[in-house]
Amino acid sequence: MPEADKTRLTEALEEMCGAVGADAGGALYISDGDGVLQLAASAGHGRNGPPGLIQRLRGGSGETDGRTLVLSMPGSRASFVVLARHSGNGFTQHDGTLARLYLRRLSEAGADVAGHARRSGWTRQLETIQRIAARLTRLASVEEVGATICNETRQVIDYDEAQVLVAGGHDGALRVVAAARNSAGDGAVQPLPNTGPAGDAIARAALGGVPVLASDLPDLGPGRDGPCSLLAVPLHFESRVSGVICLLARGANHFDDDDLRLLQILSDQAAVAIENARLLSGRDQLVHELAALLEVSEAASAASDEVGLASVLADRARHATRTEAAIVSRWDDSSTVLRELWRDGISGPETRTDVADSPLRRGVLRDGRPLVIHAESADSMPEAIQLRVLGGRTLICLPLNAGGRTIGILELISFAAPRHLDEGEMQAVEAMASLAANGLEKVRLLEQLRSAADMDLVTGVHNHRYLQERLRQEVARSARSHSPFGVMMLDLDKFKPVNDRHGHADGDRVLHSIGATIKAHVRMSDVVARYGGDEFVVLMPDTPPEHADQVARRVVSGIIQRRHQMSDGSEVKVGVSAGLALYPTDGRTSAQILQASDAAMYAAKRSGGHQVERSSPIHIRPEVAAAAAG
Repeated sequence: MPEADKTRLTEALEEMCGAVGADAGGALYISDGDGVLQLAASAGHGRNGPPGLIQRLRGGSGETDGRTLVLSMPGSRASFVVLARHSGNGFTQHDGTLARLYLRRLSEAGADVAGHARRSGWTRQLETIQRIAARLTRLASVEEVGATICNETRQVIDYDEAQVLVAGGHDGALRVVAAARNSAGDGAVQPLPNTGPAGDAIARAALGGVPVLASDLPDLGPGRDGPCSLLAVPLHFESRVSGVICLLARGANHFDDDDLRLLQILSDQAAVAIENARLLSGRDQLVHELAALLEVSEAASAASDEVGLASVLADRARHATRTEAAIVSRWDDSSTVLRELWRDGISGPETRTDVADSPLRRGVLRDGRPLVIHAESADSMPEAIQLRVLGGRTLICLPLNAGGRTIGILELISFAAPRHLDEGEMQAVEAMASLAANGLEKVRLLEQLRSAADMDLVTGVHNHRYLQERLRQEVARSARSHSPFGVMMLDLDKFKPVNDRHGHADGDRVLHSIGATIKAHVRMSDVVARYGGDEFVVLMPDTPPEHADQVARRVVSGIIQRRHQMSDGSEVKVGVSAGLALYPTDGRTSAQILQASDAAMYAAKRSGGHQVERSSPIHIRPEVAAAAAG
């Protein structure tokens, strides 16, 4: 901050403190625009602001007798002034009013400072983290990544010791891959204790997956006399914790929430870099797994159906893990059934597994983590019994994780001998499963989008956009084939009182019921769509006049006879007026045929409704003409 700006702020703040009797001093905190407060000026006390402020802001103990006054800066709820008293009574309403008069001057003096703070501070730290992240991506070993994290983190966070712990081995235990000391010292950095307060903090970060800020730890052993401050931030990769970054500093309350936030951002980059380094370090032994990953990735990118992608996943995963059979199943989280998509290396019909009867598979779906079952070591488990019936020795269940949730299971079965996947093999096959899962989810979402784009959510029939497109197609097809084509427009009679008396929720249920009734009384080849409001249209391709008239009367009769249950237990019936137009007699374009059916429908309504009218040259509503032309 320029010295002249700081001087102006300090003078204005001192004048405010004197005017309201803030003998313990005052402080001005300005947001840098990224949610981080900076102390812009202080008066009458040390550089950290009025005593006890930080504890009060964090919900800790502090004065509660009114001797601290907090005022938001005009135009900014994120910047504020704190005034404090040592003696006398607490601040009065008059003091608060007087202090607010001084805020305007203080606000004017601090405008340039706030702009400077927003341009600096957090932004500069993020730029530093981006440079560190870019460097991490170029490293080839886990140890190099860990050392870089330790050495480079000191650019944004002041610490005395740093350690990077990474999970590894069959038991997933944490091991130190890199450590650094911020000052000269004798010998290597000793691992942090795995028991006591420090061990508990690291365990919470590793097992709970949550960052831990321990502000006042006791003596942690030789060279680490208490009190100490500890930051422990987990390394999240996909849905698991792959390690922990630990920063240690002498003295209590050394780290704050800003330090924790910065380390979390860096940990996200570090987790990805560590996993990349692991893969690169073992690239010689993972060549065939990577080739399989590429094939699965390409299949996932180009997938147009679930079965084809599931067959590729089953084949590549089976060969990469040297297992004899594979089954890929899809799970709809609205049910308890696993639906089999593909099986490879095992005979028999496709199955549907109820996870309510399979506790281990249910656990894989719930936790999103792989599970290995050996036939001889799980005697009473239903899955082990099924495995022995098949003659298998090992069952490896891998979740298909996509978008933060589990959508299915990949099961690999070894018949020849018990199979133990090493860390590299497990990572490779998990990556295959993840790629395939994203592809499967993409296929499902595309199918849903196609359906949703064409459907009206209230009535369950096609929407207006689909109607217009299909109407143009059918008119063009009828013109080429010289086949008759019918269009029926329906408008519900006295539907508005249903909404007025029972509410729109019941009204929507009636519309949905009407849509279902129409579909039940037309042919499979007919198209039912909602035109708008309480109007429906039925397209009847390849339909001569007499058959179109039969369908129309059947639909009208079905609607009139249908009773609709209301939420209050009562029942209502709804009438309908219908107009029928035929191609090419009543029109040769989609606009003309739709206008003709609309005119016929209004003729039926004027005649009392509850009937079908054939088209005749009657005045066309302008809005229908415009919609049909569009």
